[in-house]
Amino acid sequence: MNPRRVALRVLERLEATPKRLEALLEGELARHPAAEARDRALAVGLVYAVLRHRLRLDHLLAAFLKKPFRDLDAPVLAILRLGAAEIALLGHPAHAAVNEAVNLAKVGKQASAAGLVNAVLRAFDRGWREAALPEAAGRPADYLAVAYSHPRWLVKELLRRWPREQAEAWLAYNQEQPALGLRANTLKATREEVAALLAPHAERVEPHPLAPESLALSRVSGGASRLPGFAEGLWQTQDPGATALGHLLGVEPGMKVLDLCAGAGGKTGHLAALMANRGCIVAVEPAEGRVLGLKENMARLGVEIVEAVRADGRNLPTGLGVFERILIDAPCTGLGTAGRRPDVRWRRTAEDPPRLAALQLALAQSAADRLAPGGALLYCTCTVTAAENEGVVAALLASRPGLRLEWAPSLSEGGRARLGEDGFFRTLPQHDRCDAFFAARLVSRG
Repeated sequence: MNPRRVALRVLERLEATPKRLEALLEGELARHPAAEARDRALAVGLVYAVLRHRLRLDHLLAAFLKKPFRDLDAPVLAILRLGAAEIALLGHPAHAAVNEAVNLAKVGKQASAAGLVNAVLRAFDRGWREAALPEAAGRPADYLAVAYSHPRWLVKELLRRWPREQAEAWLAYNQEQPALGLRANTLKATREEVAALLAPHAERVEPHPLAPESLALSRVSGGASRLPGFAEGLWQTQDPGATALGHLLGVEPGMKVLDLCAGAGGKTGHLAALMANRGCIVAVEPAEGRVLGLKENMARLGVEIVEAVRADGRNLPTGLGVFERILIDAPCTGLGTAGRRPDVRWRRTAEDPPRLAALQLALAQSAADRLAPGGALLYCTCTVTAAENEGVVAALLASRPGLRLEWAPSLSEGGRARLGEDGFFRTLPQHDRCDAFFAARLVSRG
């Protein structure tokens, strides 16, 4: 396996397909089952280095290019980013990094660009340390965008909402390598049992304070699905912030619950565990492939109370009736996961939050119309934009005056500590060491 060629293929495919980064990496690595662990790690490390530092790499490379980026073919730009990442971020010997990049360029349609790649990366090696960042004082959005490699429109959004110090801390956290978050499936095992099982396979396994089922694993050896206990359903990959959300809804055994945007069922399985596998959860998902994945996941976890329904959450089948609890894990820009999934930074634009907010509001209104008197719904996202979070909740409350913001009496001290002055729940990566989540629990007045 040529790890650099694998990395290049993944970066190219990210530009051409909506598939998630993890799926693309897994697919490319699966083509080389006999590859050494060191080569697999290099391929993954190169992809994440480029995505996590892409804007800074482009800023540095621009000083050594005689043509604008828009005039470069996509594969050539990806090769330049890979070579620059090896030199400036990974500390690989420059002569080797340049030679490998030139060899990549010689394969395929970009062969004519081999000379350009060679010249640019050699000049880059000589001068990248002297390349200046934008002025921090006069243009804070420009400086933060380049220094921490996030799109400028997102940085401006953060600066409108938060003090600069908090915005910069959020951006800086996203540049770190996050721990792997897991949720012990309490239908089958305790957190302590899962921690003991996984301890030999990670440098560190620690309980996470956000949720009593959560674990954080550092420097895991191998892919998550290859770890012991996964196939047996003892645990589920899940960010601690996502696990914390399950506790906010306030489900109890025997309830009738709707999971409106179930996906592959990460939160669905957690709700079932909190309900001790007693009651009924209707899990709605419009994509056929995800419905199949949901069913497989529930079987693996030993969940017996989930009814998977393929439907558009905006137009639910009339026969479903009403529900005591509803979870709306709304499809969103996902920018709260930009540390763990750095590709999301470059796949979203400033037009996406208002576009998705319209969909989110329609889903939330559909759910509110299925809420039983005295019931509660939890609206949550893994993003940080005002349009998708506070804006959607305000519009929902205006359109459904029978709802009010109210948290369950059982809300933990840790949960209450993450309620803002506006009453909404938020996790902040720089403080909570997890993805950024937003949540509002709305109760029907009955």
